[in-house]
Amino acid sequence: VQFDMNRLRVVQACFWIGEIVLISCPYKVVLRFYNTATRKVETFVPIEEGKVSMYVCGLTVYNDMHLGHARTYIAFDTIRRWFEYLGNDVKFIQNHTDIDDKIIKRALEEKISAEEVANKYIERTTKDLDKLQVKPPTEMPRATDYIEEMIEIISNLISKGHAYVVEPMEGALSSDVYFDVLSASDKFGNLTGQKIEDMEAGARIAVDNRKRHASDFVLWKGAKPGEPNWDSPWGTGRPGWHIECSAMSLSHLGSNFDIHGGGIDLKFPHHESEILQTECHTDHTPMSNFWIHSGHLTVNKEKMSKSLDNFFLVRDVMKEYSAETLRFYFLNGHYRSPIDFSDSNLKESEAAYRRLEGTYRRVKDFSSFGAVNPKELETAVISCSDSFVEAMNDDFNTREALASLFQFSRVVNSCNLDNISLELHTKIINIFESFGNNVLGLFTDEDLDSDFIAKIESLISSRDKARANKDWAKSDSIRDELSTLGIQIEDSPEGTKWRQI
Repeated sequence: VQFDMNRLRVVQACFWIGEIVLISCPYKVVLRFYNTATRKVETFVPIEEGKVSMYVCGLTVYNDMHLGHARTYIAFDTIRRWFEYLGNDVKFIQNHTDIDDKIIKRALEEKISAEEVANKYIERTTKDLDKLQVKPPTEMPRATDYIEEMIEIISNLISKGHAYVVEPMEGALSSDVYFDVLSASDKFGNLTGQKIEDMEAGARIAVDNRKRHASDFVLWKGAKPGEPNWDSPWGTGRPGWHIECSAMSLSHLGSNFDIHGGGIDLKFPHHESEILQTECHTDHTPMSNFWIHSGHLTVNKEKMSKSLDNFFLVRDVMKEYSAETLRFYFLNGHYRSPIDFSDSNLKESEAAYRRLEGTYRRVKDFSSFGAVNPKELETAVISCSDSFVEAMNDDFNTREALASLFQFSRVVNSCNLDNISLELHTKIINIFESFGNNVLGLFTDEDLDSDFIAKIESLISSRDKARANKDWAKSDSIRDELSTLGIQIEDSPEGTKWRQI
């Protein structure tokens, strides 16, 4: 390994696995990213060298996963992959919230139990994440498996004066328990910068006259007749939303871990509440050294919401576009920046991704080797490696990382690969597979997905009909559309042939 401290340029070490040389990263690097808690970019230093502990808030499983979820989990999957690329052992915890008001409501609508609703959507969303090449977490705990731990935390908070019991809500069978925000006023706002005195009831905080302060939040909810419930010192009930993540993060990662993440919409009140209850329970600050939040997703410049009827489910979008295209679309923006979702933007991403993938597939299938090592290709390998690593170490900038792959692809496409050496060919493939596949999760070993192939064949069939009708304008238009998808066609006596470019 060569490390030029002046230019921070790394010529990466390589090792052989089978016939593919994989780029490893055994050197120490400077990784910097934005910490929401301090509101600045900081150098990452793990609690334990060579190991990274991460907790990312998971899905409330009452419905299929929507695009905002996909954006968040693709972002954190890529962050996890980059830590692993740098040689770290990553312990990645992502939970399932499997008891919640929305789950109970869906159970009543579908006339099944809350547990059956949760099981149904855990199975469906897990399949969606798998299609999006999101790696399974190290552990994926379910909230209902940690009721005992939640009760223990709540009991401790009550004994310390950080929580209090109130009379049952109308229609409930037993008491509720609230966290007393004023008892932890020194901690409130550490993540968001908000002040208790500035909080107004009725905005994002439910109005409840039983609260001591408008910002107090529920830790335990007394059950209503027919609702799922568990026994507790305060009667039968179920946990509040915030306490679930505290119990699961403590159980799997302890009172202090490296990174806590989630979508920006969770910063308040969920993550702020987590900090208060966890740190008051453990008497340890901070619970997480770094907080990372992914940005908002809008649809045609408007916030995605059911009320605006612009709410898109991942599995519905994947009926029209491949999972790889959707993943590429989100990675082609910085994880903290807002992304606007539209059909036109997705079409552009599909075309761009197919061009990049086409270069990779074409070079991978190349089988004629000699002893030629074009200087521009050798330089491009080093340059792409440098720029990709630099981009990812700069707040996980996947947009710039992808730009380095596109620049590399342009150089590869401009060169004559006849008689290229096997060694250089291996290095080229390695760039695509180490960065594009292993880090970004784009170039899988699978063949083209069946939906994409069906789309190509349908376009070719339409073009053949247009040619038969001497509709040359339509024929040319379809050829252009295929080209934007990274498909080159050739008319022959045997029919129309196609290949990726």
